[in-house]
Amino acid sequence: MNMKKNLYIPLVLMLIFLSGCNGGRELFTLPAPEIILEDPDGIYTLKLGNTLTLAPQVRYGQDAVYAWLMDGKTVSTQSVYVFNADQPGTYYLTFKVIRQDITVGKDIRIDVERKAVPAIFFAIPEKGFFIKPDSTLILRPIVENCQSATYLWIINDVEVSRDSIYQFNTTQTGLFNFCFSAQNSEGSDEIRFSVTVSEQAGNEEGNKHPEAPTGKYFRPVQDNSRADWNVIYDYRPAPGQFINESGTGGFSGEKTLQEAILYAGERLKNNLFVSLGAFGGYIVAGFDHSIVNDGGYNLQIEGNAHENSSEPGIVWVMQDSNGNGLPDDGWFELRGSEDPGGKVTRNYSITYFKPRQPGSNVHWIDNNGITGTVDYLGAYHDQESYYPLWIEDEYYTLIGTCLESRNYLSQTGSWISPPYEWGYADNDRQALFRLSDAVTPEGDPIDLEFIDFVKIQTGVNGKSGWLGEISTEITGIRDYNLIK
Repeated sequence: MNMKKNLYIPLVLMLIFLSGCNGGRELFTLPAPEIILEDPDGIYTLKLGNTLTLAPQVRYGQDAVYAWLMDGKTVSTQSVYVFNADQPGTYYLTFKVIRQDITVGKDIRIDVERKAVPAIFFAIPEKGFFIKPDSTLILRPIVENCQSATYLWIINDVEVSRDSIYQFNTTQTGLFNFCFSAQNSEGSDEIRFSVTVSEQAGNEEGNKHPEAPTGKYFRPVQDNSRADWNVIYDYRPAPGQFINESGTGGFSGEKTLQEAILYAGERLKNNLFVSLGAFGGYIVAGFDHSIVNDGGYNLQIEGNAHENSSEPGIVWVMQDSNGNGLPDDGWFELRGSEDPGGKVTRNYSITYFKPRQPGSNVHWIDNNGITGTVDYLGAYHDQESYYPLWIEDEYYTLIGTCLESRNYLSQTGSWISPPYEWGYADNDRQALFRLSDAVTPEGDPIDLEFIDFVKIQTGVNGKSGWLGEISTEITGIRDYNLIK
């Protein structure tokens, strides 16, 4: 039997069958489509406001259609896609090549970042600066995003310096118009202000010392008098991680001073803490009667301090010397344990600047020219800004007594803030204060027979890494005479 002949006949029949099934066309299968991106990893970085053109190369894409997907929705069916975003963040795209026999996709990640344009922060007096002839004015703007930036100082249209800090000194009198600018590859910023050089400069009246209390308007305790505070007159915190925060902080978008005062009052009524923010932030409360100085403890001011977590607040008191029922007389500090040792700085001030972008640090400069930030801790407190929403000014200054910070990072990796011995709010479990500890602005004792108003103010300029700024928190303000 001829075996070759027997094998040939089935092979011919098979070829005829296949030819009939495919209309006489030759069978051929394309490889799966290949998507080639400019970045092999499919990860791109884009500055906010710019566009990104994505034009993948596709091999073996004959007769294919395309689809660009974002969040599961088709945003384009073209082979080229132009991406832009109006908010920073991370965006994910999928590019699909759809052929009749197969679909292939490629994932793309786009990180959209804000442009690092220089931003200048500088406190300018309402009428400009005033100095005497031949005196030196040190001009020290804070510049955010200053990497690779260039600077330019111009006075009366003449370039005078390209440094970041400028010392102005002249023997000539008159008005000098300044312009300071900072520029990098992504943009620029500038500020303009004036400096008046005059023999009369510096004669402005300085900070007034509080006058001695008159003792005229004593309000005795009545049958319906309450130990607790009666009115919150002011609430002006420094920036901080609990300011504007709706979670633990309990804010609900307060945008006026009156709303902020109501917020603070409701929190205290419910024994919830009110944060005073970083250094200098304060709250002012009054009572429905005068609090008598009997030589013992007269005030109870409670906070949320716990072991090795002191956030000391300075306590100030005022007598209603003019009898108008408002805290507009002189404040007197209640000294504490640090006072005799020279570890306190009186009339210390910090100016805080409103951030330009959400989620940013708050820059500050103190009256010694030292700069720093209240850090934005988005992983823990992600409100848009730590700068009080109800303060519309581009910057504000807080003045008070500053204690030497004691916080440190322990060997176990924990931040420790040991308590001070006595005399400070939110310092330890001891929450009692004596009116007999009142002192003048110079630190000298003063005899107050009674007081009507109390102010508590954050007394340390410090921060503890990931725990953020040191900020006094208050939960209660009472006349201790009525409960002891």
